Amino acid sequence: MSIIYAPRGKALEYSDLAANLYTGCSHGCRYCYCPAILRMKLDEWTNDPKPRRDILNQLDRNAAKIHGDKREILLSFMSDPYHSDGAAIVTRQALLILERHGLQVQVLTKGGKRSIGDFDILARNNWKFGSTIIFRNEKLREKWEPGATPIDERIETVREAHRQRIFTWVSVEPVVDADEALAVMRELRDVVDLWKVGKLNHDKEREAAIDWKKFLDDTEKVLAGKKFIIKKDLEKFRDKS
Repeated sequence: MSIIYAPRGKALEYSDLAANLYTGCSHGCRYCYCPAILRMKLDEWTNDPKPRRDILNQLDRNAAKIHGDKREILLSFMSDPYHSDGAAIVTRQALLILERHGLQVQVLTKGGKRSIGDFDILARNNWKFGSTIIFRNEKLREKWEPGATPIDERIETVREAHRQRIFTWVSVEPVVDADEALAVMRELRDVVDLWKVGKLNHDKEREAAIDWKKFLDDTEKVLAGKKFIIKKDLEKFRDKS
């Protein structure tokens, strides 16, 4: 099985290629889709996260086969590259492998300051740093993302990446609370190079409570003049008249 792969479906909206280094994740996000994909319960997914077997050697072999490829590789769709201090060590080794093979990388994390130690690699390669931030309210973060780093830490990490002239992007997905998502956009509007915004799925009751057309309109007003991508699930609520 290839560690570097081309995602399909909705994931392709985020990246042409991806690599998943870990099985499990300590963040325990209530909206996480990974346990369902693997037919696991959330507590099983969060109980004992670990690197995939022989991951760095496998990654090295995969990377050698596409040496110099200009497509971006996302770390990662499954788990978080900085979900623990141990994970951060493996991720740095993985980044050095990808750098050695002349590949392009973007990371996506809720791991906050654990990622700062790798900003030297991102900066010298013009790679991209992304963070998922869907709340401004810390109590909501504790409820929905109990093992992830606090919101203020994630925000400061994005600001630090910007200070270091690293391309920054923020994933505002899944939107659980429209007002919270808009508050994140307002706060970080001037330090984020690219926004990716997508709605909540697989929660019919909460989805029905959000006016998605209004949220889409509000998003475009808040981000006017900035670069952003509206995911297809949210785009369909656009007024076509």
